[in-house]
Amino acid sequence: MSFYATVTGYIRYRTLACLETAVGRLQTGGWLDDHQRWRVDGRVIEHGRVETIDTDQLVLVIPPGLYRNLARITTRLFVGATDGVVVISSTDGCFDGWIERPLAAATPTPSPGAITSIEAIDLEAFARESGIGVKRFEQTPPDEYAAWQDRVCLAFHDTFDPPFPPDLVDHAPD
Repeated sequence: MSFYATVTGYIRYRTLACLETAVGRLQTGGWLDDHQRWRVDGRVIEHGRVETIDTDQLVLVIPPGLYRNLARITTRLFVGATDGVVVISSTDGCFDGWIERPLAAATPTPSPGAITSIEAIDLEAFARESGIGVKRFEQTPPDEYAAWQDRVCLAFHDTFDPPFPPDLVDHAPD
């Protein structure tokens, strides 16, 4: 069974070997092709002028996209991470958002054996606090409810998505 989620963020690694291990996992899962281009359901996605893998800076960037099953493995991508943040939201059988960081950058006390800190965000509460309001599934036509969920997820990502590290942005003239 597949799980779709919108995922974006970056992870900085301690060593090149840690970065290469993460890249290998992403290639094995089909999220990266052999040329290290991000793929969504078999199609290469455009991500603008940002390097997604920088072996000099030891950084992996996950461009914003609706990925199948990537949210299930993000914790494994943080092995050997020293910095970063990955922001995830989903309406696939749930209505959830979460922010994942490596322990090196985490503030809460993690459980023993953990490698990341995960902050769960109640998207319904976020919608209420953000002034978007709340729609009830039972009282709203399905397409209107789905549009409301999309608005909430977009606002969640607008609020929490990390900026790409500035040293990865291509500053070449247009």
